[in-house]
Amino acid sequence: MSTTELGAKAPEERRKRILEATVAVIRERGFAGTRVSDIAESAGTSQGLVLYHFGSLAGALTAALTSLEDEFYVEVDQQLESASGPIERLRLMGELGSGQGPAVGDWRLWLELWVRALHDDDARTARESLDRRWRASLSDVISEGVAQQLFTPSDAADSVVRLASLMDGLAIQLALDDPGMSTHRFGQLWLEAASLELGIPLDTLRG
Repeated sequence: MSTTELGAKAPEERRKRILEATVAVIRERGFAGTRVSDIAESAGTSQGLVLYHFGSLAGALTAALTSLEDEFYVEVDQQLESASGPIERLRLMGELGSGQGPAVGDWRLWLELWVRALHDDDARTARESLDRRWRASLSDVISEGVAQQLFTPSDAADSVVRLASLMDGLAIQLALDDPGMSTHRFGQLWLEAASLELGIPLDTLRG
């Protein structure tokens, strides 16, 4: 598609194409190896339009991650609603986080955002917002299990923090292609931790 063809499209369609290009290019090259011109070329548009929509390369990364998260949570909500109870919902969250379902946004992109968050206030704010969203979903599942007397954490809020943090740590190994980590091992380790945290027999949690 030529720059003229994309430029003639409605702003929302143009914005969507730029977001898709941002994801593809940063996955391939990383944030440090990506230029606005690379995204523009991939999207079939101009550098000026990329900057018009997102202000900067960092802005495009943040918007791309947020967009992926929005898509992810549509699927999360659908799957959690169809699950039969909190144990199945907890198991499902482990599968989704490990990449056995759609990844949480994209762990490699998350690493890029985490690095940016060390030095950039906008990236830090985006990271905090996206993190709160996942922890809120996990908190809802745990609260449901406690209310049904299926989960017995010593402190539900602390369990949310520990389980979310473990998922982040496992995700780093998965994103870096650590030879000792796979989506299956990620899911199993996380479920074992959830079993200990919440007082659920592991066989029950594994289903």
